[in-house]
Amino acid sequence: MNIAFAGGLALCFITAVSSGMGTGGGGLLTLYLTLFCGMPQITAQGANLLCFACASTPAAVMNCMRHGTDMRLTAFLSFCGAVGCVLGAVAAPLLPDIALGRIYGVFLLFAGVISLKRYFSF
Repeated sequence: MNIAFAGGLALCFITAVSSGMGTGGGGLLTLYLTLFCGMPQITAQGANLLCFACASTPAAVMNCMRHGTDMRLTAFLSFCGAVGCVLGAVAAPLLPDIALGRIYGVFLLFAGVISLKRYFSF
């Protein structure tokens, strides 16, 4: 096992834990895989989605148990997320790697701005 792969596994674990706690981290994993491991953007985003799916399922179960979540709303949002994933998986290979990276970067920028706005507006 080479050092980049071991670092990627460690970062995947850390970002999965932080995602499960609701703090995000998928952007860090994608950046690491593209910048330091030289992975193509589409492959890095796929690895990020796989990592997130594995982390979010137990986190969602725990949150539902703790907070008495509306299961109809949860099922509807899960369905919409699954449809979005399928559509994204179909559309992503049609885009050049640079365009995919820029779209992802804009998405992360907006998500970060929204998170900061919510964090600092008491």
